[in-house]
Amino acid sequence: MIGVSASDIRFVFYLPNIASYLDRVELIGHIADKVGRGVLVTSRIDFPLETLRLGKLEVLEIPRGRRYPGRTAITASRVVDQLMATGEFNVVHDTFAHLSPLFLRRIRHRGVVFITSFYSIAEWDFRKRIRPAYGMLSVTHPNLRQYIKRSIMQRIVALLADCVVVQAPELIDRVKEYNKRAGNKLAWIPNNVVVSKKQSRMSKTVGDSTIHLLWAAGGFDRTKGADELLTLLRRAMERGISIHVSAVGASSPFDSSLRPYFDDQYLGQRMQNEKLEGHISFLNRISPELMGEYYRDADWLFHMSHLDGSPRVALEALARGLPVIGFRHPGLNVLDPQDSFILFSDPFDPDAVLDQMVSDKNNLLDYQRRSTAGSRYANDNFSSDRVAERYVDLYMRLLSEQVD
Repeated sequence: MIGVSASDIRFVFYLPNIASYLDRVELIGHIADKVGRGVLVTSRIDFPLETLRLGKLEVLEIPRGRRYPGRTAITASRVVDQLMATGEFNVVHDTFAHLSPLFLRRIRHRGVVFITSFYSIAEWDFRKRIRPAYGMLSVTHPNLRQYIKRSIMQRIVALLADCVVVQAPELIDRVKEYNKRAGNKLAWIPNNVVVSKKQSRMSKTVGDSTIHLLWAAGGFDRTKGADELLTLLRRAMERGISIHVSAVGASSPFDSSLRPYFDDQYLGQRMQNEKLEGHISFLNRISPELMGEYYRDADWLFHMSHLDGSPRVALEALARGLPVIGFRHPGLNVLDPQDSFILFSDPFDPDAVLDQMVSDKNNLLDYQRRSTAGSRYANDNFSSDRVAERYVDLYMRLLSEQVD
């Protein structure tokens, strides 16, 4: 990296909002502390910045576009374009192809490194895994429409970028399979996690025989494991095992105020037919401050989703000592390469999962070993400072290639 040092890096990073990316905002603050200058551009400051660890990071809020789809991307790209025109920055870091209009005009900014990050793996295995598993064959399916749109935009941005950051090493081969022209641009940098001592879990108390599961995958639909969760609950009822689920960030399929998509109708009908309504509490969105309470009160995080590149919720759970149940895919494999603390169930085996949960419930020492191992590994390998160092190394490498 001849002629390029960390102090030469002057980056602009775009995130759509603050509240949904609190850990990532802290990560960007750590990066800014290690380089010459760092600016975070966001379309919405929806969280008090004074409570975050920003360091030298500058934060710029821009107007959100509301008139028609894509307006926010156009507005964000215009603002970042103006920043680039000052000549003070040499790295642009996009997420989810939000800055696609800027990437299309990147020829105006010679010598600037253009980077994008993808956090979802669905676009790269949709035909083989997602569509067959979940039957998304019609464009009337909301998730299918979303995936088609995102896949198109991400492929375009990947073609125009100098580098594409993915969150698990196995994703590199998977992306190459579906987007060969992006194959030589891929870099693996994992998610980071932020956990304070006051957020860490307390030891489970003896005497509560109910197994408490946490669902924090967002919307309650089949692509994120809702079918598997209901199957687990039904089998638990048949075996006389008491389980209760706190579904954080998810709306009930019985909520009449929401548009009744097919998934809602199907899952709601299934819950009624199998008498599962009393086993799940749908909590919708909650504040980040309260999320720690749900991590502490749960026995396991249930995350049977194929979609996430490296699910932040799983990393947060592990860092707090909450074991995870999930499918074996690149995003989860990277969080437990030795199969030490994540309970992988792929293909899904409800009886094996129930057996393990009951065993851990009755043997707190074994459960504590699993909890401690997951927390130690997550905090040792995915801290903000450690992940920030990887970004600084990547930025220096890409800038040095521009110089050469």
